[in-house]
Amino acid sequence: MDASQLKRIPIFADVPDEDLTVVTTFATTEEVPEGKVIVKEGEYANAFMAIEEGSAEVTRDGEKVGELGPGDIFGEVGLIEKERRGASVTATSPVKLIKIENWELQRMKKKLPNVYEQIAQLSAERGGSAD
Repeated sequence: MDASQLKRIPIFADVPDEDLTVVTTFATTEEVPEGKVIVKEGEYANAFMAIEEGSAEVTRDGEKVGELGPGDIFGEVGLIEKERRGASVTATSPVKLIKIENWELQRMKKKLPNVYEQIAQLSAERGGSAD
């Protein structure tokens, strides 16, 4: 993974390149096939993710409540608020994810508090709407 991949994710768009280079050390990529449940409602959050390529559907109590595509992030609310996931996310096409696990997010909080704060701010604004 390189910083240019993260630059395409809006939450990281304004982060300086030198900080993004550090963020890449905390992130991994994962490819998910169409139809796979990426996160399941009610489970504990252990990572937050950004869609680099592809699309996904958000469901709550079996009802579709949204769609996600390139640049969208999810999973941050449950992770930061230490809550169970409030929705399921299922790939509606092959999806390439950028993923930051809980322990890596905690390392990021210490090393790049300004970047962590942006993620926490988004979590607070959403208040559980997409996680």
